Amino acid sequence: MTAVITLRDVRKSYVAGVPVLQGVDLDVRAGEVTALVGANGSGKSTLVKILSGYHEPDPGSEVRFGERSMEGRIHPGQARAAGVRFVHQDTRMVAGMSVLENLLAERLATGSLRRLDWPAERRRAQAFLDEHGIGVDVRADAGSLSLADAAKISIARAAGPESDPSLRALILDEPTAALGREDAGSMLGWVRDLARGRNVGVLLIGHRLEEILATADRVAVLRSGRIVADTPVTELDHDRLVEQIVGRAIESYYPDRAEEGSAADAAPVLVVESLRGGAVRDLSFTVAAGEILGVTGLPGSGFEDVPYLLMDPRLGARGALTVAGRPISPGATPVRARVQAGLALVPADRKRRALATTVSVRANVAIPHLRRFRSWGRLSARAEQRLASGVVRDYAVSPANPDVTAGNLSGGNQQKVVIGKWMSTRPRVLVVHEPTQAVDIGAKAEIFRLLAYAAADGMAAVVVSVEYEDLAHLCDRVLVVGDGRVVAELAGDELDPESLATAAYRSGASGLPELAHLR
Repeated sequence: MTAVITLRDVRKSYVAGVPVLQGVDLDVRAGEVTALVGANGSGKSTLVKILSGYHEPDPGSEVRFGERSMEGRIHPGQARAAGVRFVHQDTRMVAGMSVLENLLAERLATGSLRRLDWPAERRRAQAFLDEHGIGVDVRADAGSLSLADAAKISIARAAGPESDPSLRALILDEPTAALGREDAGSMLGWVRDLARGRNVGVLLIGHRLEEILATADRVAVLRSGRIVADTPVTELDHDRLVEQIVGRAIESYYPDRAEEGSAADAAPVLVVESLRGGAVRDLSFTVAAGEILGVTGLPGSGFEDVPYLLMDPRLGARGALTVAGRPISPGATPVRARVQAGLALVPADRKRRALATTVSVRANVAIPHLRRFRSWGRLSARAEQRLASGVVRDYAVSPANPDVTAGNLSGGNQQKVVIGKWMSTRPRVLVVHEPTQAVDIGAKAEIFRLLAYAAADGMAAVVVSVEYEDLAHLCDRVLVVGDGRVVAELAGDELDPESLATAAYRSGASGLPELAHLR
């Protein structure tokens, strides 16, 4: 097959000549989906930034788009002229504007539509979406779209109409980062059809290995700035791919908690009785000190609402909570009082609900401690620095600089900052929703280790996730939620990914899509 993107000996060094990319060789071929995966710090982000023109590669690096050789820093116009399009991680559209207005935004901003024939533009845009199999009315408010439809429209906008022969390659950077499994499966199946139907080469950068294995034709693995494996997906399974990424067998990927003993005899530190709200109808459970409790289910079953019902009084939850013996009213007790009682939440959407990306790591870590750091109306910069330096050190945040802007960190390091921030409050109970969403495989292993260490030190943890494999390896018990109630509880020898999936499907919901159908 013809290579639409060719990389040969691509190198990049930053400060003091420290190499990030150390001679990357990679081909992206027409009609194929090539996945690029790698642990935190492997060089993945740097490579994408070179291709998009954000960084200039070191001299001697060879980058070709089709037959065109790109010299020095790649200008976006050069990439577009060569038929290469980019879709970045955040595919959300502007709410309050119609889908049509979002599709025309670039042309409107440049003034290229001086006199606009709205009916004609609407007809063309609707035909364009219909041509791509996207069942969305262009008159609809873009804010009402599902994340999957918004992602499809962003990709379709980059791809252009099927009659456009100029498209040669699509580079998709974490396109499913904010999507649930069902939306992700739908969108990735559509991407495969696009690649094959239009003979386009797709470079897919992602972390969710089950999606990579179900979607890609080949998987290239970056480790320490080099491609260490480039393998047809037919020769891979989950365990072998993990081993290629982290350089060790999957047995050492999850923390060994067997030696810590069972938390079954410890006193309950969280008691939840008849919790109701959102899709949760009636939920009761306890978590002991030193225990990691998993909560899972199918989309819409109510399990995703549990973290926020426990923490956010604005949701008006009913029922009863007790944290370390202190009663909490789910629908009335302020968040600050819950934190003071020892309850902390790490939400799934860290960029919008847990992290201020425009300020430093130090400022983020200090937020729960502002009252303690205030003296005579001023904040103690020394106390902030001491606390933030400790979080950066203890949680292996890279770069190890508390003054770096949080938004400049990788996803895995951002998540470690969020976990470290709330762990610095010394919670009795830590509730974590999708702890490894949109983080690389190396950061996942580190986050699991941190949670296991905290549990060994006596903290109770509630891990709410759709990742059955992770829950089975990390948790002492897992509750499966169906129709807003606990329908199964698995522990000990019966706790494995297959049993969790079976219990979830038997809950009576419609079920998650089988990603294997993408093949």
